[in-house]
Amino acid sequence: MEGGKRACVIGAGGFIASWIVAKLLDRGYKVHGTVRDPDDDEKYGHLKKLPGAGERLSLFRADVLDYESLVPAVRGCDVVFHTACPVAHKFEDPDAVLKPAMDGTRNVMEACHKENIKRVVFTSSGAAIIFDPNRPQDQIIDESCWSDPEACRKYEDWYRLAKTESEKLVSKLGDEFGIHVVVICPVVVLGPILQSKINASVGLVAILMNGSKTSYPNTYFGLVDVRDVAEAHIAGYEDPNASGRYICIACSKLCKEMIDALKENFPQYSYPDQCEGETTQGNSFKKMSNKKILSLIKEFIPYEKMLVDTVASLQEKGLL
Repeated sequence: MEGGKRACVIGAGGFIASWIVAKLLDRGYKVHGTVRDPDDDEKYGHLKKLPGAGERLSLFRADVLDYESLVPAVRGCDVVFHTACPVAHKFEDPDAVLKPAMDGTRNVMEACHKENIKRVVFTSSGAAIIFDPNRPQDQIIDESCWSDPEACRKYEDWYRLAKTESEKLVSKLGDEFGIHVVVICPVVVLGPILQSKINASVGLVAILMNGSKTSYPNTYFGLVDVRDVAEAHIAGYEDPNASGRYICIACSKLCKEMIDALKENFPQYSYPDQCEGETTQGNSFKKMSNKKILSLIKEFIPYEKMLVDTVASLQEKGLL
């Protein structure tokens, strides 16, 4: 037990955030979770059912674009986990992605500054690291690497741009405000879902199994289990030596390897059987280093367990 320490999780209803809340409660923390509507049990009822939630979880009605709503949520906390970020992809209005990511990050950090929060753990993404077409093909990808903002703009990849720019902003504001910022950069996050609706990363597994695709890309995916991602976030606060950014990747697997493992464990589903051409970018995941994060996570959940638990969760919730 953590002796009544208090943590705030911004965007508490999300896939990663829900597991952070669960693990904080399990450790005895008092948790403030920000959500759009605490009375919306369809979206947030799973949080209220977590062990310890009745005694130590308080849900706050807040929006990252509303600074005033954030201040009461972070007040009195020892750490703030900022996990909220819009997920969007190519060809969408860039302002619909960039503006909330940047303004939301600024509002969270300003609220933390006002309330004298000394440590923030920020959820970035491998998306802020992986995409640089000019990077040498044989270069090991570590925490010194960044996605190229100009390339993101050129290819209209607003999600990667938003993650890159908001991560740079949170570190800059941390320096300005005297807040110690630790950044976790997960890749494709799998594992059991606590929320009621499917999310983008777990949706990848569902798409490979539900017969909607006849072909699959000949590329690698960087994978990590959501439970390990949550542990990394909490270690980013609890470990006094944690600093800077951490790539959170357990392994990289070819899409075909994922399909083969899924087929072996769940042969009753319909899988794509045609391989598309190779993409250089996906192969970058093979060169991603997890050396630094092994100081926060001693051992990752095994790859096959990650996959099996993901599918079992989708089955349990009727999402397959």
